[in-house]
Amino acid sequence: MIRAHVFRKGREITDIDVADLSEVRHEQGTVVWADVISPTAAEIARMGEEFGVHELALEDCTHPHQRPKVDEYADHVLLVGYGAKSDDGRHPVLHEVDIIAGKGFVLSVHSGTPLDPESIARRVCAHPELAHSGSGFLLYVVLDELVDTFFPALDLIGEQVEDLEGEIFDGEARQINTAIYDLRKDLIAIRRVTGPMRDAMVVLLRRDLGLFSREAQRYLQDVYDHLIRVVEQVEDYQDLTSNALEVNLSMTSNRVNEVAKTLTAYAAIFAAITLVTGIYGMNFQHMPELGWRFGYAWAIGLMVAAAAGLWLYFRRKQWL
Repeated sequence: MIRAHVFRKGREITDIDVADLSEVRHEQGTVVWADVISPTAAEIARMGEEFGVHELALEDCTHPHQRPKVDEYADHVLLVGYGAKSDDGRHPVLHEVDIIAGKGFVLSVHSGTPLDPESIARRVCAHPELAHSGSGFLLYVVLDELVDTFFPALDLIGEQVEDLEGEIFDGEARQINTAIYDLRKDLIAIRRVTGPMRDAMVVLLRRDLGLFSREAQRYLQDVYDHLIRVVEQVEDYQDLTSNALEVNLSMTSNRVNEVAKTLTAYAAIFAAITLVTGIYGMNFQHMPELGWRFGYAWAIGLMVAAAAGLWLYFRRKQWL
C-alpha cells in the first residue's frame, strides 16, 4: 500500500495521485513523502520509476533484514534503519525501515506500523520554512520519529530490570535467570541495529551529498545525538542485567550454603545420638550398663543431653 503525502506552504495534501508525485516534487517549495507499507514487487518497481531510484537501492528495499547502512547514489541516498515497538508490553519487536531521500522527496518502505504518519505530518507542517528548503528536514523528522521509538521500549526494559532486582533481594521470584537472559537477548538485538545506525548517521553527516541544506544537517545531527543516547542506555541496561545475574547467582549460592549448614548441624546432632545407640548396641558380655536397672534411662538421657548440647551450640553459631 502506498500513501502519498505532499507538503506545500505548511499544508499537507493527500489527494494527489501517485502517478503525479514525480512531477509534483519538482514544484517550488514542495516536498513529497511516499510511505510504502508492506509493498509488493510491483509497488516497489513503480516507486523506482516515479523517483528514478537506483536498482540496487530497490533491491535492498525488497530484501528484508538488511544491516543498517547508508548507500550514496547519483541524486539520492538510501538509509536502512530500524524502529522498535512492544506488542506485548514487555518485549520489543524490531521493524526495518528503508528510507530513500533525494531532491524534494523521501520514500520510506516498511512493514507494520513503526512510523506515525500523523505525527510526522504535524511536525513538518509546523515548520514550513524548513520544509521549503528541501527533503532534508522531512528526512530528519522521519528518522527522529523512528529513533524515538527505542526510548519507550528501553523504558519497559528498565522497569523489568528494576522489578527483577526487587524480586532477587526479596527472594520471591522464580526462574529469575531465564527472565534476565530474555532481557539480555532483547538488549543485544537492539544494540545490533542501533550501533550500525549510529555509524550510518556519521557517514551521512560527514559526506557532502549536496542533497540537504546546512540547517537540515544540523537537525540530522540531533538524530545522531539520540542514537548515542540509545546505545549508551542499552549498554547501561546490559551492565545492570549482568550485575543482577551475578547477584542472583550469589544469593542462590548463599541460600544453598545456609541449607547446607542447617543440614550439617542436624547431621551432627543425629550422629551423636547414633554414637550412643551404637555403643550400647554392641553385644559384649562385660558392659556394666547392660545389667544396670537404670541403664535404659541412662542411655536415653545421654542421647537427649548430647542432642540438646549440640543444638544449643549450633544455635549460638547461627547454623540453626
